[in-house]
Amino acid sequence: MTSVTLFNQIQVDQIRPQDLLPHRPPMLLIDRLIDYSPGVSVLAETFVKPDTMFFQGHFPGEPILPGVVLVEMMFQACGIFGRLEALNAVDLSSIQKDYRPRSGRAIKIDNMTFNKPVLPNDTVRIQSVFDHKMLNFSVFKARVDIDGRGLAAKGIVTVLINS
Repeated sequence: MTSVTLFNQIQVDQIRPQDLLPHRPPMLLIDRLIDYSPGVSVLAETFVKPDTMFFQGHFPGEPILPGVVLVEMMFQACGIFGRLEALNAVDLSSIQKDYRPRSGRAIKIDNMTFNKPVLPNDTVRIQSVFDHKMLNFSVFKARVDIDGRGLAAKGIVTVLINS
């Protein structure tokens, strides 16, 4: 992946996910943005805290992050990509300081596979690669990798991105 270090004069790794997504804890599942390649992909990272609410019932004594949470991480990475694309298309000097693109919606999941469990204290990287667009729907090949342990999940996700 080609790394982009500057985005509209801001370092990509300085952009906070909460500035691009409508989600807030405990449902903000992305800790930081690692890389953004305009028109191509986004790479984000999250540290899975042992006290996260998802481990309380899934499963006591053998905590595993639910697969649906991994899918939500993928959708949030797609949302970050969509917002960065929208911001990339505007002249930042002409917009208000509090400008924020509208939120998108998760639409569809295809060919999702879960390969390895995500455990407490894992660091995961979420990559969403733009595949194609149909009207206002964007299709991504997405994956979650566990640092040092390999692929956790991958699939194709479709989102409605409102800019």
